[in-house]
Amino acid sequence: MDTASEGAVALGEAYISGALTASEDAPRTKLFYELLAEIASSARLRSYLPHRVTDPITATHLDARTVFEIDRAHITAAAVLIAYAGIPSFEVGIEVELAREHGVPVVVVAERDRPVSRLLLGNPAVTEIVRFAELEGLRRSLVAALARVTSGPRVAGRPPVADDVVVQRFIASLEHARKLPSAEVAALLRIGELDGEAAGEITDAVARGRLFGAGLRDLVGRYAMRGADLGAFVLHDILERSLTDTARALGMDPRTAKQRLATARERVGLSEDADAALVAQWLVTELIAPPTRALQLHLFAAQR
Repeated sequence: MDTASEGAVALGEAYISGALTASEDAPRTKLFYELLAEIASSARLRSYLPHRVTDPITATHLDARTVFEIDRAHITAAAVLIAYAGIPSFEVGIEVELAREHGVPVVVVAERDRPVSRLLLGNPAVTEIVRFAELEGLRRSLVAALARVTSGPRVAGRPPVADDVVVQRFIASLEHARKLPSAEVAALLRIGELDGEAAGEITDAVARGRLFGAGLRDLVGRYAMRGADLGAFVLHDILERSLTDTARALGMDPRTAKQRLATARERVGLSEDADAALVAQWLVTELIAPPTRALQLHLFAAQR
């Protein structure tokens, strides 16, 4: 499970950018992206990995526009984009340019012996370049680079943004995080392999703002919840439906629904018998509070 370091306050999301469509050794390449996510976690960053959600092989049911909208939403909300440039890729170039347009700093990662486009390295969003010869060196250098990127308000060499502008951007991004476009919600539920009454209740909850759309995105993407596990967790723990109502919506008996709920809780690091207060604390910390904490960290840093 990819989470920020145990007990630490997450500094935001790291978008892991790398070739997928043109990758000749996709399984090995994806393992490398998982390693980048693990390193980002040790630097107190949550990670979004496109291959877990919009992979061209495993998510062929998603149309091109939906893939663009889902990944674009993660890039624009990210604290940093980690771009693996060891494999030439149009995808990486587009993602880095999207990061530049939205003021998201970029850390480029590549092996020492591999050529990297000067056009990519010259993008103003690129604030750090990490070259490595072995994985331990990559780990040390990337952690240090991420620490520099996330330690202050400067982005891509620009001066700090005025606090009132930050607040305005935060309010706008919070509204976007609360209510996702209906097409993205539908796509997330398809990825999460959930349909029927449970999917309808979740769609309605996002539309009404009771369920943070970004929270649904994290459950499907970051925590890779699927099927009845996803439905049980959202219906029971987030929407506070009774176990009986949750089971009915999922078309199963309460005992099976309870087992699904236990599996889902384990996936996010909660115990099977976690009480409501502990679950509520997790929801606020992991699914709602991250953008609020990012704003607080910015304002606090500006006052020091």
